[in-house]
Amino acid sequence: MTAIDFDSAAGAPPTVARYVVASRTPPRLTETVAVAEKVREALQSLSDGAEVFSGKSGRGKPLAGHGHAFVLCAADAQRGRLRHVTVYAAMGFDDPARQALARLARVWGFGGDELHLVLAGIGRPEDFAGRDVAAGKSPLLDSSRVWVSHTPFVPTRFAKATHPGEPKLDGRGLQIGCPEHDLRRLIADRFPDPVGVAPLRETLLGGKRTPWSAFHTRRRRGGGRRSTAAGYGFRVEFGEPVRGPIAVGYGAHFGLGTFTPEDGYALS
Repeated sequence: MTAIDFDSAAGAPPTVARYVVASRTPPRLTETVAVAEKVREALQSLSDGAEVFSGKSGRGKPLAGHGHAFVLCAADAQRGRLRHVTVYAAMGFDDPARQALARLARVWGFGGDELHLVLAGIGRPEDFAGRDVAAGKSPLLDSSRVWVSHTPFVPTRFAKATHPGEPKLDGRGLQIGCPEHDLRRLIADRFPDPVGVAPLRETLLGGKRTPWSAFHTRRRRGGGRRSTAAGYGFRVEFGEPVRGPIAVGYGAHFGLGTFTPEDGYALS
């Protein structure tokens, strides 16, 4: 993939940095949350704690909304091991943040091995979006009407019930706070309401059916609201194409709850 150089004089700041994983034996996609934590820590260190990477103001208060950085991992279809790491932040990267992104080349902590990263470019989602993974494109940043789980969704709320133990239902007949209900609520905060949601029991990694329970779903550091350690997969259909990235739920800024277009299901 030819590196994309962002022109700071062209207008709005860039929101995407795309890396190729150059390690001989990269971690599997199931290690997404650990990899993302290491990348976020490295970027915070390289930027002296820039808000876009820390998610906190200079006074240590969490930023409102989801404009700060998401670290999204994607695996190759053949081995199920990491092929790309994408850092996305809707608030954009200023000059110091871009300098930190350019300096990021490796992170430590995976069985004593280094994870080597090569910056492919910094730009906008449309610069990298596409289905042609071999050419360095990212389905995670593309547009699609139907999306499926790439990494497990971890709910942030508990299912609600009445005092006698009967489920509390919403207008669709879903138990309030159940995984599907929580997913719909979180998607609707930033995207159109889905016209259909269906569960997926597993994903494909390296050509093998892999249950969501094979993924690590707990951050090593930090908080974040979660209702369970279990992860869930879903197929989400919208009434019209929606541009990614779509990442929701606990650990979404660390690669969990990430979705990919259905026709890019075996891609990354």
